[in-house]
Amino acid sequence: MVAAGCSGGDTESATPTTAAPASTTTTAPATYPLSGRPVSDAASLGRPALAVKIDNIAAARPQAGLEAADVIYEELAEGGLTRFVAVFHSTDAATLGPVRSVRPSDPDIVAPLDPLFAYSGGAPAVVSLLAGSRLTNVGFDAASGAYQRRSDRRSPQNLYTTTANLYGLPAASRAPGPPPALATFAKPGSPFTASGAVPVTGLALEAGPTVRAGYQYDAASTTWKRSTDAAPHLLEGGSQIAPTNVIVQYTPYTPFPADSKVSVAGAVGSGEAWIFSGGMAVKGTWTKAAPASVTTFTDGSGAPVSLLAGQTLIHLVSPGAATTIT
Repeated sequence: MVAAGCSGGDTESATPTTAAPASTTTTAPATYPLSGRPVSDAASLGRPALAVKIDNIAAARPQAGLEAADVIYEELAEGGLTRFVAVFHSTDAATLGPVRSVRPSDPDIVAPLDPLFAYSGGAPAVVSLLAGSRLTNVGFDAASGAYQRRSDRRSPQNLYTTTANLYGLPAASRAPGPPPALATFAKPGSPFTASGAVPVTGLALEAGPTVRAGYQYDAASTTWKRSTDAAPHLLEGGSQIAPTNVIVQYTPYTPFPADSKVSVAGAVGSGEAWIFSGGMAVKGTWTKAAPASVTTFTDGSGAPVSLLAGQTLIHLVSPGAATTIT
């Protein structure tokens, strides 16, 4: 009717309207708590962590399965040597070893992860520590069927297992759920940033009184390629130990009361640390309030350090251990 009353046949134009934009919610993809990598298998996300003691003397090399670990701790052992605690959650290892004995530092180191704990033997006073810990025992004495002796290795560096064997044990179903986050992780594609971080190309470290570890940064893979005692640290299959993050945690050691030849890492407390990631290094602080607490790493300003997603290797070395950064 309005149009009919207008001269010249003009019509009135309606005012256009714009629909309100639809509400959108962006959900960050799920990531594994110990590596920060995107979840590739929902079943593995819900399982507990698995910590395995791996030998690191010359006769034990090349080891098997370390490339699949989310986290590797390197601790002091007797005779100035070192031993690994390899922690698995996101990825499986078809061959894993050689598996060796428990040490008194182990419960405090991995307690926050509530893991299955695989090992082979140990002094009675040390093994007894496991009974009162948060670790679920899947060691050789408790589950010998999950392990095999290899004929191509000499004892005691001939005991091997697989993550499938250990996760398939009845004890695994009774273990607590997935581990808490090891750290915060940077968003995919983001560089490593921390207050006071400087670019570096390599690291040489007294991992133990008789063990020298070296790392050279490889920009193409954003990893730190490892050498041990001046030789590339190769694994079975030919790959090289090459973590995305390397942390040097200066940790005091004291004699174990039941055996003064054995040292115990003071994993609870605080101290200095160096964090290496993405071709950068920052001097910071580590803090662990209680055995069940996750160790936090902060930069020079006191802010938590965000690691790059990938494997992390943590050295528990005595304060004053020789460290050279290139």
